Amino acid sequence: MTFLNPFVLFGLAAAAIPILIHLFNVRKLRTIEFSTLSFLKELNRNTIRKIRIRQWLLLILRTVLILLIVFAFSRPALKGNFGSAGARAKSTLVILLDNTASMGLTNERGKFLTQAESQALKIVSMLQENDEVYFLRLTDLPNATTEEPTHDIHRLESLIRETEIRTSHRTIEEGIRLASRLLHQSKNFNKELYVITDGQASTLTSRRGTAAAEGLFDPQTKIFYTRLSQHQTENAAIEKTVIPPSLFQISRPFTLNAIVKNYGTAPINNHLVSVVFGGIRVMQKSVSLGAGESATLEFSLTPVRAGCIPGYVEIEGDIYEPDDRSYFSVNIPERINLSIISSEEKYSRYISAALNAAATNGSAPVSITPLAPSQLTTTSLSKTDVVILSGIKNLSPSQQDVLTNYLRSGGNMFFFPSADTVMFSYDYLKPFGLSGFQLSKTGATFDKVDLQFPVFQGMFEQTVQKNKTNIESPQISLSVSAASETDLRSIISLSNGKNFLWFRSVGRGKMLGAAVPASTDWSDLPMKSIFVPLLYQSVLYLSSPLNTAEDKNFIAGEKLEFNTTLLKKGHILTPSSLQLFDTENRMVPLQPYVKTNSEGVSETIFTFEDPRAAGIYSARIGTDTVLALPVNVSREESNGTLADEEQIKNVLSGVGIAESAYTELAPDADVASVVTQSRFGIEIWRYVLIAALFIALIEMFIAREPKQQ
Repeated sequence: MTFLNPFVLFGLAAAAIPILIHLFNVRKLRTIEFSTLSFLKELNRNTIRKIRIRQWLLLILRTVLILLIVFAFSRPALKGNFGSAGARAKSTLVILLDNTASMGLTNERGKFLTQAESQALKIVSMLQENDEVYFLRLTDLPNATTEEPTHDIHRLESLIRETEIRTSHRTIEEGIRLASRLLHQSKNFNKELYVITDGQASTLTSRRGTAAAEGLFDPQTKIFYTRLSQHQTENAAIEKTVIPPSLFQISRPFTLNAIVKNYGTAPINNHLVSVVFGGIRVMQKSVSLGAGESATLEFSLTPVRAGCIPGYVEIEGDIYEPDDRSYFSVNIPERINLSIISSEEKYSRYISAALNAAATNGSAPVSITPLAPSQLTTTSLSKTDVVILSGIKNLSPSQQDVLTNYLRSGGNMFFFPSADTVMFSYDYLKPFGLSGFQLSKTGATFDKVDLQFPVFQGMFEQTVQKNKTNIESPQISLSVSAASETDLRSIISLSNGKNFLWFRSVGRGKMLGAAVPASTDWSDLPMKSIFVPLLYQSVLYLSSPLNTAEDKNFIAGEKLEFNTTLLKKGHILTPSSLQLFDTENRMVPLQPYVKTNSEGVSETIFTFEDPRAAGIYSARIGTDTVLALPVNVSREESNGTLADEEQIKNVLSGVGIAESAYTELAPDADVASVVTQSRFGIEIWRYVLIAALFIALIEMFIAREPKQQ
C-alpha cells in the first residue's frame, strides 16, 4: 500500500484520545448512596460483564473511526491489476511524439507520422475525469508543447492532428528527461510515459557508450514504447559540402568537395550527383557505393559575377528526400580595399606598382590607400580588406590595440620588415606569437615551397621534385626571423632553415609575413618576376572572404547565429539596417547582441531562433545581399539503422526506469487493452470513508444509554 498524502499519517496520534478518555474515566471514583445492602443483591455478575464489554467495544469503535478518517485523508492506494477498477486512480500522462524528418517515411501501414497521430489519439480516448496530460512533440524540445498539464481532450486532439514534420533533430532521450521533470511535479499515483517513434537509433540518443545511471523517475512510473518501423530505410545522402581555402575571384575556378554516403544495406550504382551554382546546373558526376561506404567528389566551379552566390549539390532522389541536397554559398569580392602603412616612400613604392600592374590584368580591382603610422585607427581600417605594414618597426600602445582588434575581428595583414631592424623591433607582433626578431647575414636562396598553399593556385607551371620547384629565387643578403614563432605555417623556407614567407591565423583574421623588406636594401626581390604575382595572389588570398562553408554549419531547426566577420564589406552596418530573408524570400526576425569573443574582442552577433526549412537565407542591407547563409538538414536523420530492444532498455535504465516498468506497444496493438493490463494503482480512500461512516453509525447505536428507572 502507498499513501499519496503521507504527511497526514501524523494524525494517527489522535487515535490515542479515546484511550486516554477511557483510562481517565476508569480511575474516576463515583460515590453511590444507599440505605441498605439489599440493593447490592440486585446487581449480578452478568450485568457487570455487559457494562464492561460495552465500554471496551465503544473504545475500539471510536479508535478505529479516527484511524479510518486519518487513512482516508492520506489517500491510500493499492498496487496490482484489478480490472476496470484500476482506471479509477488519477493518472498523469506524458505523450512524447516523434515528428522528426524520418517520420515522413512510409511502410505498409502508411506514413509513420499518421500512424503516430492515430495511436496518440487512442491514448487520449482512454483519459478519465481528473486525469492530466502533457503533450511533447520531439522537435519542440527543449520546451514542452504543453507547458502545463491539461484536462481538455479536444485541445489535445487538435494539437496531435496539427503535428507536422520538422527537419530539426532531437532525441528520444532528451524528451524522456523532460518528461521526468514534468511527472515529478505530479502528485497522482499513476504516472505514465508514452513514446511513439519510428525507432531510429540516431533519434533514440546522442550518447556514445554508457553513462552513469540516474534516478529520474519514481518507481511506480510506467513507460509504453512504440516503434513504428520494422525495417531499415535504404538511403543515400549528400553528407556535406566542403570548400577548401581558395582565391575567390571572378572567372577564377575554385574547388568544391561533396561527400556522398550510402546509409543503406544494399549497394548503389551510378547514382547521379549534380551541382547547381548561381541558379545554373553546371556539373554532374556519377557515383557507386557499397553499403555503408562514402566517397568524396571534387567539382571545379567558376564564378561569373561578384557578390554572394548560392548553390547546392544534389543526389539522385530516393525514399528519404531531405538529405538529397546540401546547400553552400561563396562570396566573391567585387573590389579589394587595401591600406599600405609605411614610414618611408621606399617601403610602399614597389608594393603599389606591383599591385597596380597585377590588378590591370586581374578581375578584382585593387583600391590602394596609403597611410602614415599615425593614421592607423579603427576608423581608417573599418572598410579595409587587407592592411600592409611595410617598414614599420614599432607602434604606440593604442595603435597596437587597433591592429590586434582588427586582426582578431576578421581583418588581414601582410608584414614586411624594415631595413634598419634591431632586436627590439616589431613588439606589436608579440600578441600574435612572434617576438625576439634577429638578423641573419646570409646568401640563402629558396629551398622548400608549399605548393598546396592557396597563394600558388594557378600562378605558374612548375616541376616538383623532392619538394623543390623551379621558382626563381631572389638574391638575399640579410633576412629577419623571430626567435619565438608560435603556430606559424612555412610557405617558403630558405636554404639556411629560416622562413622566407609564413602564414598565421589570428582569431578570425589572417596574417602573412616576409623575411625581407619590400625594397632593394636586403634583396632583389622587387626586381624578380615572382614578386608581382606572389604579392597580388597573397593579397587575393588575404582578402578572400571567410565563406560560410568554411566557418559555419547551419542546421534547420537550430538557432542560426553569425557575426559581422562574414558580412560583405562596404556598408555602414547598424543592427536595424541588416535584415534576414528565409528560403521563401520572407523577412524573418533577426536579433542582434554584443559579446566578447575568445580573443577578448567585442563583436556584434546576429541570431534567428527558428530556421525551419533547409535552403539559402539571405542577409541584406537595403537591396544588397551581404551574406548568403546555407541551412541544411541534420544528417543524424539520414541513418535509418533501427535501435534494438537492448539499446532502448539501456537508455531507459540510464534514466531510472526499471525493466519491469517497460512495455512494448506494437504499432497495431489494442492500446486500451495493453495499458489496462499494465496499469496499476487503486485509490481506496472512498472505501475507507464508507467504512468510517459505517463504524460511526454502529458507535452511535451502541453509545445510546438504556432507559433505567
